[in-house]
Amino acid sequence: MIGRDFIIPEGVQAIHQPHRLLFRYYKDRYAAMLLEDILQPRLAIRDLRASRYGRLLDRPLIKALVAAKGDGFLHRDDLVNLWPYETQTYVVTFALWGSRDRRDRRWHQISRPRRQLVLQLNFPHAHNAEYYRLIPDAKEMPFAADYHPVNIGPRLTMAWSRIDIDFASGEALIEEVQSDWIRNARESLGYALADRAGRYWEPAYRDRLETYVETALAPHTAMWSEAVLAATLHVLIHLCGITRVWYHDYETGCEIKRMTGWRPPRSLYTDLPKRFCFQMTDEVPGFILPAQPRWLRRKLEWGEARFWLTCQTTAEYAFEQD
Repeated sequence: MIGRDFIIPEGVQAIHQPHRLLFRYYKDRYAAMLLEDILQPRLAIRDLRASRYGRLLDRPLIKALVAAKGDGFLHRDDLVNLWPYETQTYVVTFALWGSRDRRDRRWHQISRPRRQLVLQLNFPHAHNAEYYRLIPDAKEMPFAADYHPVNIGPRLTMAWSRIDIDFASGEALIEEVQSDWIRNARESLGYALADRAGRYWEPAYRDRLETYVETALAPHTAMWSEAVLAATLHVLIHLCGITRVWYHDYETGCEIKRMTGWRPPRSLYTDLPKRFCFQMTDEVPGFILPAQPRWLRRKLEWGEARFWLTCQTTAEYAFEQD
């Protein structure tokens, strides 16, 4: 079964997916995907610009497309055919994370004690070939974090998201998006260049690492966060039938997940959901409330916390037979 965004093995349910999905992505593809969902089949550009989706029209590819429209309308077919030359094909796999044991909740950084779905966005084959060619100790997986839910061979996880899905309510909470690989690779290069330290301090190793980061890794560095969130939303909305997707606000998320030491980059919980047209609300995903301590539950119920929320009511994408 084939869709423009995913290639899906016939008869496989995504939520119990042991095989692979292929996700084609280019920079700012998320804007086209979000607009495709609301253009059924077209909307006036003036109305789009005045809506919460107006920011999407400022993305370079969409902006150029809008400028060429003479009838004042943006059509869904305009976006279906919008495929630039540089497109990456990522491999999507799934895993589970977390536990029903309350004692493990803080370690797993989850909002309630239960197993969660992990979407793993794995590098394309072209990247992997360059990685093994350029990095001397590639087989040791120096940029992977094996204490996180990632693949370390033969597929290599670029980024991942953790999702708490509540099928009873038709809602899901995106707990986290992260890329250990890209952060660790860039940090290794920084150490090597600035301090002449770390495992790549020797000039030959340092030069190969720099080539890897600035060529093979660079296209993915520029868009990993939007790519993994776009893939996550597509799976939740179009393959799992979720209609309301929540996303942690930075401060609220750290409090609920009891993150008192290391904290994630703030931009992943502020700028990223805003780019995807999530809206800030003091409403709370009801399915996580029973798991909270009394003081925190009271705070959430009284509207003293914030979440990002997006709602989807459009039909699924039409997948073609392979």
